[in-house]
Amino acid sequence: MKTDLILNTSNYKKILEEIVQSNDIIRFAAICNKFGSIEQRFEKKEKSLLLSEHDTEKLAREGVSTWHYRKQLSSKIGAGQYAMAVYEKITRLTIPLDESSILLVSLDNFENPPKIVNSIKNIIKGKVK
Repeated sequence: MKTDLILNTSNYKKILEEIVQSNDIIRFAAICNKFGSIEQRFEKKEKSLLLSEHDTEKLAREGVSTWHYRKQLSSKIGAGQYAMAVYEKITRLTIPLDESSILLVSLDNFENPPKIVNSIKNIIKGKVK
């Protein structure tokens, strides 16, 4: 189930701030365009980031590229809801927002991924007009 949101660049920062502040385990959130460029980012000041800005941009480009491929398969397997990569130190979520943007979220490792994904989606739905 795609979110089908119409994003407005003027509210990106507010949405990202609310997402990051909504849960102690969220470290970072960014909205990326269809080319993988980060349009807006927000990070929790009390948590140090584990990736450089260059590495984060590279990861964003890879995430967007992967979503383009998943979209090609959607007629066979359904539309992507979100993707999760679990590493030893963090968990990264990639959530498609609309046809041209994705949300990247970096979290401390945790136990209930679907609950936090639904929480983030609810924040987005409540803020996007």
